[in-house]
Amino acid sequence: MIKPHHRIALAAAAIYLVGVALVVFWPTPVDRPASGELHLVIDWMHVHGLPQFIGYNQVEFTANIAMFLPMGLILSIWFKNGWVGLVVSSLASCFIELSQYLFLPHRYASGLDVLANTIGAAIGAAVYFADRRRIRLSESLPVFELVETHG
Repeated sequence: MIKPHHRIALAAAAIYLVGVALVVFWPTPVDRPASGELHLVIDWMHVHGLPQFIGYNQVEFTANIAMFLPMGLILSIWFKNGWVGLVVSSLASCFIELSQYLFLPHRYASGLDVLANTIGAAIGAAVYFADRRRIRLSESLPVFELVETHG
């Protein structure tokens, strides 16, 4: 029987994956309608101290990292192996970009997207590794029992 918190985690993962699928397989770039506003916000941020070398491309790259971070974590947990989670996430990214190239003429397949997605997945897998290490260390700590002495 699936525990209630496992059901919640599965539902959250499913919602996340549907959201990613909508973003990556939408027929046109999902940021196209807001492109002008995004550039205005970045320009405003430049005026208020954001370094000039940070522009739209860097923001998009960072967004791709953020989008795939949960995937790396979710797949690492699912397979109980961070390396498998990372590889499957990277292959999923390659599949997405290839699909965009072959079937979505208004989308732009990009190797940089694969790189950003893989970096995000690697961060997610690193979170998994860190959590597993924390659990192993806490399980290996000696347990001290209080012994009552009669004197």
